[in-house]
Amino acid sequence: MKRILSIQDISCLGQCSLTIALPVISSRGIEVSILPSALMSTHTGGFTGYTCLDLTDEMPKIVDHWVREGIKFDAIYTGYIGDARQFDIIRHCKEVLLKDGGKLMADPAMADNGVLYSALDKSIIAGMRELLKDADLVMPNLTEAAFLLGTEYKQDFSHEEIADMLKRLSGMGPAEVIITGAVNSDGKIGAMAYNAADGKITEYYTNKKRKSYHGTGDIFASIIVADRLNNKTMKESLKDACEFISKSIEKTLPEKDHEYGVCFEQVLIDERTAAGEDVSISL
Repeated sequence: MKRILSIQDISCLGQCSLTIALPVISSRGIEVSILPSALMSTHTGGFTGYTCLDLTDEMPKIVDHWVREGIKFDAIYTGYIGDARQFDIIRHCKEVLLKDGGKLMADPAMADNGVLYSALDKSIIAGMRELLKDADLVMPNLTEAAFLLGTEYKQDFSHEEIADMLKRLSGMGPAEVIITGAVNSDGKIGAMAYNAADGKITEYYTNKKRKSYHGTGDIFASIIVADRLNNKTMKESLKDACEFISKSIEKTLPEKDHEYGVCFEQVLIDERTAAGEDVSISL
């Protein structure tokens, strides 16, 4: 069984970060180990007065223990990083915990709709830029891509502009880059990917929903990481992630009190049912 190390926060309520990565990646037959960057009462989107316990000082102790135990990982997947000091820890993890040929895959989960997340400052942007030098795959949304490139954000980047952003980001280090939130000429929303090895751009889109939710970026990144580790093609990976998110939003729209995330658990059940598994519960 392949093993991924996910480095990001635990939001105790909110369906994001590690509470998404653990079930979504595990459902795809991959063991997930975690190195929490922070313990938060909720995520920072739509909640006020949340608590946050920074775990920067604890992270190296956990890594040192794993090194003594001889533990290695097939991939490292990073998400929300709340303290710029943690970028050095991530690079150290790559050096001492990643198997030969293993991949560092980064979701620069730091901004959306033109603004940084409320708990972050510009030191995180600088740290993410440096992390790109060590990453094999990076998966920003349009806001994050613009911030990483020092480009002014706007809501209507053209197909040609996003293609240029993909190539410029790849030039900063990662062989593969995916930008989410791209909109095609038919008004559908999805993602565009670039592979530096062959210069190919791959894209996939689904119908745009009437509402957006927190956590969909975490779902996208978790599925991409799992699919790439399971040797799916980029086209297959994009389709899997985009369709899963579309289905999750459809499951959530009728839930009027469910504003903090999406009902992705129901889609996981549907996947198992479609695969012929018995998901009934006996008491």
